[in-house]
Amino acid sequence: MIRNHIYISDKKFTFRDIFKEYYSSQYLFALRLTSNSHDAEDVVQDVFMSIWKSKPVFKNELAFKAYIYLSTRNKCFDLLKKKKPVYETSDNLIDSPDELDYLLKEEVYRLLDRAVEKLPPQTRSVITLSMKGNSIKEIAEILNVSVNTVKTLKSRAYRYLKEVYGDSFVILISTFITFN
Repeated sequence: MIRNHIYISDKKFTFRDIFKEYYSSQYLFALRLTSNSHDAEDVVQDVFMSIWKSKPVFKNELAFKAYIYLSTRNKCFDLLKKKKPVYETSDNLIDSPDELDYLLKEEVYRLLDRAVEKLPPQTRSVITLSMKGNSIKEIAEILNVSVNTVKTLKSRAYRYLKEVYGDSFVILISTFITFN
């Protein structure tokens, strides 16, 4: 049986849904890398055709977004390699890893913020203060609770985030730590 959908977090999406949701961001990303609107359109069409042909399954939204951004970046690099001799250096090629890091960083923050917003208020405060670099003792003093309460709330929050992000939780947290 031919599968006509893409699965992200056990949710079924049509190709049209994926295209409508991600085309603009991928086009702008490709445009920044290629500096050419026609090339950017071609690259993004190739990326979406690849997705349609392979119909991959993703554990969560973060995994899909990483996949689509990396696919777009790689196709841009392939195109630029074909168009320019190896001895020429393109500013886009030099800047693009930083650009990708920035976009992924923003996406990590967005996904983390969205998940943290779903936590109960006190747990959310513990995680927010922790992400800002406060120690467990400092958090306990700020919130006027015991150190054990902070540890318990932090543990519950991480358990919840692991449920939401599955195996990608470790990657998400390590990415967050790397970007800070």
